[in-house]
Amino acid sequence: MPEEAEEKKAPIREGVQGVWRHVLPYKAPMAWLVFLGLVSAVANGLVPYVTGRFFDALIGISSGATIHATGLPVWGTFLIAWALIQIVANGTDWIKDRMRRTLDTKIQFSVETTGFNHFLRLPLSYHTDAHVNGELTKVSNASWQISMIVQNVINLTPQFLSVIIGIVLALSINTLLAGVLALGVLIYVATLIPLLIPVAKKDNEARKLWNDSWGDAAEAVHQVASVKQAAAEEYEREKNTAVFMGKVFELWMKLERTWSDVSFYQRIIVFLTQFAIFFISVQYVASGILTVGELVALNGYALMFFGPFVALGFSWQTIQNGLTSAAHLEEIFRIPEENYRPEHSQTPERSDGTVTFSGVSFAYRDHAADVLHGVDFTTRPGEVVALVGESGAGKSTMISLLSGYYFPSEGSVAIDGVDTRAWDLHDLRSRISVVPQEVALFNNTIRANIAYGSFEATHEAIEGAARKAHIHEYVMGLEKGYDTLVGERGVKLSVGQKQRVAIARAILRDPEILILDEPTSALDSHTEKLLTESLNRLMKGRTTFIIAHRLSTVREADTILFLKDGKIAERGSHDELMAIPDGEYRKLYNLHIGLRE
Repeated sequence: MPEEAEEKKAPIREGVQGVWRHVLPYKAPMAWLVFLGLVSAVANGLVPYVTGRFFDALIGISSGATIHATGLPVWGTFLIAWALIQIVANGTDWIKDRMRRTLDTKIQFSVETTGFNHFLRLPLSYHTDAHVNGELTKVSNASWQISMIVQNVINLTPQFLSVIIGIVLALSINTLLAGVLALGVLIYVATLIPLLIPVAKKDNEARKLWNDSWGDAAEAVHQVASVKQAAAEEYEREKNTAVFMGKVFELWMKLERTWSDVSFYQRIIVFLTQFAIFFISVQYVASGILTVGELVALNGYALMFFGPFVALGFSWQTIQNGLTSAAHLEEIFRIPEENYRPEHSQTPERSDGTVTFSGVSFAYRDHAADVLHGVDFTTRPGEVVALVGESGAGKSTMISLLSGYYFPSEGSVAIDGVDTRAWDLHDLRSRISVVPQEVALFNNTIRANIAYGSFEATHEAIEGAARKAHIHEYVMGLEKGYDTLVGERGVKLSVGQKQRVAIARAILRDPEILILDEPTSALDSHTEKLLTESLNRLMKGRTTFIIAHRLSTVREADTILFLKDGKIAERGSHDELMAIPDGEYRKLYNLHIGLRE
C-alpha cells in the first residue's frame, strides 16, 4: 500500500514541478496578482457585513428611527460604504482579471513555444524512436491545461481568503449560526472528496481513450494519399464513427453524469445549510437576538463560504488533469537536448572537407548489435566517395555519423582533423549539404524552400541556384513564381521537381561537404543529364559522398566503398573493383546493370 501511495504521489509531484517550471519566469505578475487578490479578498469579505447593516438601517427608517451618523443618515453612511467597497472590489477584480488573462495567454503560448523548441533540439535518435505526433499533442494539451491551473489558483485563492475574513465577521454576528455554516462546509468537503477521487480516475480513462482515438484518426488524415489509394475512406469513416460515437462517447457520458450528480449534491448541501440557518434565525429574530440585516449578512457569508469549495469541486478535474499533463510534459523536458557546443569545442585549423573514420563501430542502442564494425577510411579534399551495398549494410548510418547525429560506440569520426564529438554541431552541419532521395519540403513558398538554411540569400542568388538546378523555367511558368506555396511536404510538386528544389538549396548553401542520396533517381533522362552537369560543377573541389542505389551513377566516383554487414568489404575505383574476380561489388553491379562490357 505505501508503494501504491508513492506511485500516486509521483505524478502529482512531477506535475507540480512541471507547472512551476513554466510559471517561474512570470514571478513579477504573479506577485502583483497575489497582492490584488488580498485587496479583493478584504473588500469582498466586507460586502455581506455592510449589506446587512444597510438593511438594518432601512428597517430602522420604517420603524420611525431618525438616527444620524457624521451628519448623514445611517442608511446613507452604509450605502456609501457599500458603494465604495463594491467599487474597490469590482475594480480590483477587473484589473486582476485583465492581468490574469494576459498571464494565462503568455503561459499557454510559452509552453507551446518552449515545447516546439525543445523537440527541435532533441537528438535525431529520439525522433526516430518516438511517436512525435503524439508527444506534440501532449505539449499542446499541457499548454492550455497548465494555463487553466494557474487561472483556477489565481481565481480561487482570494475567495478562500475571503472565507477567512467572512468567518471572523460571521462569528462577530452570531457564534451558533457561524458554527452551522462552518459545519455545513466541513460536511460538504468531507463527503465531496470521496466523490471526486473516482471522478478523476474516470476522467483520466476518458481522456486517454479520446487521445488514442484522436491520434489514430489524425494519422489517417496525415496519410490521406494512402487512404485514397486503398479506397479506404469508408473504412476509416466507419472506424472513426464507431470509436468516437461509441466507446469514447459512452465513457465520456458516464463522466458527465457523474459530474451532474456532484453538482446536484453540491446544491443539496448548500440548500440544507441555508435552510438550517433560516430555521434557527426565525427564533433569533423573533426574540431580538438577531436582526434581519445580520441574517442577510449571514446568508451572504453562506454563499461566500460554499462558493470557493463548489468552484474547487468543478475545477478539480481541470487541476487533476492539468497536473497529469504537466507530469507528462516534464518527462519530455527531461530528455537531454543535443550538446551543440561541447566544452572545449574546437575549430579546425584547416577547412577542406577531409573526413576520417578510425576504427568506427556503432550500435543504435546499448546492448544492441553493432550496425558498423571497425570502419576505417580517409578521404582526400574534394574526393567523390560512393557508398555501395545492399539495404541495411550501414550506408545511411555512416552519413548520420558524419553529420554528428550519432557518435561512434568505438573509434572516432573526424572532419578536418577534429573529432565530431568536439565540433560545434551548428558549425559542423552548416558545412554539409544533403540532397536526399525523398525530399520533404516545408509548406511555404518555393523561394523559402530553396533559401532554407541560407536565410540571408538574395533573390538573385536564389534564382541563380534555381537556374543551375534547372527549375527556374518551371517556377517562372507558375502564376506566383517563386512565391508559389508548395503544399504540405511539397505535395504540389512532382518528385523530380522537389529534388530539383533540394539541389538548388544545396547549390545555394555552397558547402564544403556534399551528401547526395541518389539525387537524380526520379528524373527523366534529359533532366538527369543537365542536373548531373550541375552537380559535377557543384562537387568540384568539395568532398562528396554519394549513397548509391543505381550503380550506374557511381562509375565516375574516385573511391567506392562497398559495405557488407557493417564492414568495408571492398574499396577502390569502379575499374579496380570490377577487376576483382568474384568480387562483391562486381556481383552486385552485374546483377543491377548486366554484363555489358
